[in-house]
Amino acid sequence: MQMNSEALFSMALGLQSPGQVKNVTFNTNESAGSELHLWIGFAPGSRFRDETDKLCAVHDTVERQWQHLSFFEHTCYLHCAVPRITTSDGKVRNVDVPWARPGSGFTLLFEALAMAMVEREMPVNRVAEILKVNPQRTWTIFNYWMSLARDADDPSGLTKLGVDETSSKKGHQYVTLGVDLDQARVIHVVEGKGKATIESIRKHLESKGAAKEQVEQISMDLSPSFIAGAGRSHSRRHRLPLIASMSSSC
Repeated sequence: MQMNSEALFSMALGLQSPGQVKNVTFNTNESAGSELHLWIGFAPGSRFRDETDKLCAVHDTVERQWQHLSFFEHTCYLHCAVPRITTSDGKVRNVDVPWARPGSGFTLLFEALAMAMVEREMPVNRVAEILKVNPQRTWTIFNYWMSLARDADDPSGLTKLGVDETSSKKGHQYVTLGVDLDQARVIHVVEGKGKATIESIRKHLESKGAAKEQVEQISMDLSPSFIAGAGRSHSRRHRLPLIASMSSSC
């Protein structure tokens, strides 16, 4: 069976009916460099399912573009006239495309590559340089996925808390980290250092449903500010400093 480039790219993108690559163009110019553009479309008369799983007719379409993984050294973009359907309750809404999250200008594979490089401690500016995007857009990707991870984090099993500060930039600009010592993972990061950061960690744990009484032990710097934050109203029944000491009176 003979296969053209549109069919090959449809397979490479994992598109399923009724989606398919309709056109492929390759542009080269001195200012923008070489770019591969893939135009995705849908067969005439296609219908799409709404939240109730009912097949709905297309109301109209909205032109969208996403940056995709580069094709060798060539920047790649996906284009699509995204259908808007009239749902079973009479509302008009966008159809979610399978290759990108709603509101993003990048494909999911592009964002996955960006996060993989950041997770391996590559500076965000360097990641942006490699991916040929503005650093702020890379930060947007990072902040979105980190916010999801933060919301999903569950510190309910925390019993041993580590607290320490580290310099985030030159010039003594600090951040303070709260760490689950049993699982060796960061649970909260706050700018600055001292007793105010201890209070921030306490509030974060409470917002996640972690009772302050469950923390049996704190390991921290013996700086006066940390001692003031964690030891102001420590339990008289224990010699170990407890999270209960992190009260709003700190």
